[in-house]
Amino acid sequence: MESSSEEIWDPFLEDIITNETVAGSNSIYPIMEPSPEEIKDPFSEDLTNEIVARLPVKSFLRCRSSCRAMRDLPHNPAFVHKHLQFSSQRNPNLILTDTICRDKGNIRNSLYFVQNEEAQDRYSCHKFNLEIAEFQEFRVMGSCNGLICLVHPTNRYAICICNPCTGEHIKIPRPVSMEDIPGNIVVGFGVIPMTNKYKVLAIIDFREPSDFILLRQTVFVYTLGDTSWRFRDNTSVLGLGQSACKAFVNGALHWVSYSRQIVSFNMDTEELDVIPRPQLELGSGSFSLRAFQGKLLILNTSFPDRIEIWIMNDYRVVESWTRIFTINEQQIGRKIRDVEIVCFLEDWEALMVYDHRALLRYNLRTASVSELSGIDGLPNRFDAVAHVGTLVSPLLGREEEM
Repeated sequence: MESSSEEIWDPFLEDIITNETVAGSNSIYPIMEPSPEEIKDPFSEDLTNEIVARLPVKSFLRCRSSCRAMRDLPHNPAFVHKHLQFSSQRNPNLILTDTICRDKGNIRNSLYFVQNEEAQDRYSCHKFNLEIAEFQEFRVMGSCNGLICLVHPTNRYAICICNPCTGEHIKIPRPVSMEDIPGNIVVGFGVIPMTNKYKVLAIIDFREPSDFILLRQTVFVYTLGDTSWRFRDNTSVLGLGQSACKAFVNGALHWVSYSRQIVSFNMDTEELDVIPRPQLELGSGSFSLRAFQGKLLILNTSFPDRIEIWIMNDYRVVESWTRIFTINEQQIGRKIRDVEIVCFLEDWEALMVYDHRALLRYNLRTASVSELSGIDGLPNRFDAVAHVGTLVSPLLGREEEM
């Protein structure tokens, strides 16, 4: 193992006892020099991999830079899958996006990784040194197993899949030509859990150029590792806006439509569907969706002073919707309209963003809130999505070609 700049205790670098050291001591028993065949690593390769697979991705990458034995592990599919399994069992971390206006009105976005340091309310923030040509500006449209989907905010048909922790990325071919006069586009990203196939979804409206009447809606699907999109027309046109999907449940992406329906896209069957929702007090407001422990959640944000949280205990069973928590403005101590619930942690805690400038941790059972202050490197203003740091590569199916 090579030395590193950090003080890492290594049992293999302890002093080695030789005949010379024995001769200088009071011992009368010389040590027999073992043959090379007798020298064995006390830890088998499988056991070593089992240990390092439990490291958070930032710790793994730091150790990998100073250890030859770990350098090839990110190219081992079995190890990457094992590391993903352990990483998914931890509380989610956050990906933050800030926006900086440069000279001459040029816009540039940056990504930050906010990681829980395995201690209550102790977080660190690290800015990614990510340079992707033509993606100085971007929006994060989804996060799945450590991969994030980036879409250019003005050239919305430019899509990139990236692992920000490893820096690997791949640009996806554009689903349409601008000559086809495409209109609104909704982009989603997810995985088929049984096969680990990752797919990008693009739902595109096509309009009549003269009066902008909607002619048709086409569903495009791209599987990482393929070279082209598959597509078919969607007979039941759905208005989904341009919001990012923040609820991946039961192998499906979920959005709220303009008509306040829950729309799902199954990554395996590639079918769009409508999921039944409970009777909600919405008025002129709406709601958003989240996921927690494999369940679909509704955040009813239509009230001026509170947020109601509903859970679907049995997927697609409308009777299983249950209201479980209500967060009141007085409990938060801040304007509820400026609070966004990003994700849920163990023991029914929630990570929140307040006014795009502060991170909050809220315990739903005790109705107590704390601000995550003192995080070095946190940008002044930001958006946030839940993220699991992994070693999964976006270059699936192409590594052999490279």
